[in-house]
Amino acid sequence: MKKAIITLIVLVVLGVGIYFVIGLFNNNPPEPTITVDEKKLEVARGSYCWDGLLNSICADTISPPMLIEHHEIKPVIVAPESELKIDFEKEPNANTLGVNRWFNDNKVEGVSLSNNVLIAPKEKGLYIYDVHASWKKGSSSYAFVIEVR
Repeated sequence: MKKAIITLIVLVVLGVGIYFVIGLFNNNPPEPTITVDEKKLEVARGSYCWDGLLNSICADTISPPMLIEHHEIKPVIVAPESELKIDFEKEPNANTLGVNRWFNDNKVEGVSLSNNVLIAPKEKGLYIYDVHASWKKGSSSYAFVIEVR
């Protein structure tokens, strides 16, 4: 019995240690969860910079429309003026969460957010967005696409 308890304690300590070490080397920013009508949208990570304990990384990527095409992300169909909720497991720094809408000619327009909620357009069509935010360890952007029907 004593041997089993000692083995259990050693396993728990090892598990916590491994979890801690993996966290030290994690160089990836938090991923957003974007939902609309209980459907989760697929996102593609764009450009980012992130500081780890032992190293830092910056990655510059292609534009959001090209990311959507490259990752073959299919648009989620939404009703006009649907609410798209943007959540992160680790909250971004205050006033750093933003969203842009991309047009066919790579023109970009900032979009209003209220309590991390984006309102889909009234007009039918395909819409590509990028979400960007900053944390203590860095910043990142993510692309997603919806189709208003």
